[in-house]
Amino acid sequence: MRFTGQTAVVTGAGRGMGKAVASALAAEGARVVVAEVDETAGRETVDAINAAGGEAIAVVADVSRVDDIRKLFARTVETFGTVDILVNNAGIGIAKPLIEYTEADWDRQLDVNLKGMFFATQEAARVMIPKRRGKIVNFASTAAFVSSSTPETAYDISKGGVRQLTVSVAAELAPHQVNVNAVAPGTIMTDLTLRVLDTPEKMQRAAAKIPMNRLGDPQDMVGPVLFLCSADADYVTGHTLVVDGGWMLF
Repeated sequence: MRFTGQTAVVTGAGRGMGKAVASALAAEGARVVVAEVDETAGRETVDAINAAGGEAIAVVADVSRVDDIRKLFARTVETFGTVDILVNNAGIGIAKPLIEYTEADWDRQLDVNLKGMFFATQEAARVMIPKRRGKIVNFASTAAFVSSSTPETAYDISKGGVRQLTVSVAAELAPHQVNVNAVAPGTIMTDLTLRVLDTPEKMQRAAAKIPMNRLGDPQDMVGPVLFLCSADADYVTGHTLVVDGGWMLF
């Protein structure tokens, strides 16, 4: 039970990778705050955690709204007294060709994927710095390193920003013994991915480009994220761990 007595906030934990990570943290003893814009999805994750013997609460929060983020952390501290772990998982993808992107599309893409992560990290740091301990893990993407295979320029930019946010905040918080790292998933079977790979043929073509010859599952992200949240990673900071089945090897 690596996280007994610790409190973890996981954004976008109502489904997919966020849900898998939140459930795994709870199974290893953490008290989990499920932050989710979809109230029903967040409640379902909490119910599943509690039914399995874990401890979790749901907080409705839109990470594109700074007031929601501040309320999320206030509720966490009010309920559990502290924040030990933050997993910045919430994200969206607005896939459009460059020339069709609107200002509203751009603002929504960056507000969720980058602004929200910045201000959630800020709120976590306010709690972690005084106690000189904490772990922050950000969800980037292979798109932080290379272009997406579909027209998603603004998404790619947002994830490149996540990678740099991780490096810069890690450098600032390292003297306070707060570790900041990121994971970069490849093609993982989430709702977001299924909207793009919406036919068996598209799935087969995507899998054929991966040396391991399969698409990722949300559970594939659990081990890497929990490692970065754990004491095993106390001397790891500013790193982006690629979890892609080898897709970026070629």
